Amino acid sequence: MSEIETIQAYYAASLGKDGQITKTQRKILSAALALFAEKSYEEVGTREIADRAGVAEGTLFHNFTNKNGILKAIMQPIVQNILPAMLNDLDEAVLASKTQTLNAFVVALVTDRVKFVAQNRASLEVILSQFFNNAADRAAVLGMVSPSVLQQAEVVMDRLKATGELVDWPNTMILQLLFSTLGGYLVKRVLYTETAPTDDETTIRYLSDFLVNGLSPRRMPLLLE
Repeated sequence: MSEIETIQAYYAASLGKDGQITKTQRKILSAALALFAEKSYEEVGTREIADRAGVAEGTLFHNFTNKNGILKAIMQPIVQNILPAMLNDLDEAVLASKTQTLNAFVVALVTDRVKFVAQNRASLEVILSQFFNNAADRAAVLGMVSPSVLQQAEVVMDRLKATGELVDWPNTMILQLLFSTLGGYLVKRVLYTETAPTDDETTIRYLSDFLVNGLSPRRMPLLLE
């Protein structure tokens, strides 16, 4: 995992690197993301954001017009650059090993995803709320896996098939099953916080067991009537 392990830290470090926003705007955006993560977008007011940023509320409106303008300014770099970069870094680290079994591959992938969600649950709640409410952000999230990561995944899956570790299904279907399983876990863990959480170690074991047994060629195939 990257040295900068949280979305908030990555976002704060990236602000202003392109020289397109001012120091005041950086303070407002960092304060807003922290508050949205601590509470929720709906519960945070512009006065609170301004106070956290150490600026006058009029200054906030001068720079971003309203709270929705702040949210849009936060979401664009996170969805288009930061989150894809962080997830692709995780995927590349998992895919880099040349001597993996199916079990080792799945456990490494699941472990990284579970830890990432645990470290970024609050920020991911902000992102997912926008995912369901904004078509452009939804499209960006769905397309955030880079072509290079997909190519690496193809190589790993073909290698595991050749050694008899992985079921001989189309790679697109295998990836769909991996993404949908881990994506379903992410949504439940982030949005349904009222349910009793399972500890991370047990969650990793359950998800890995489910995926390994489902993708193993040694499982009992289902016979459809």
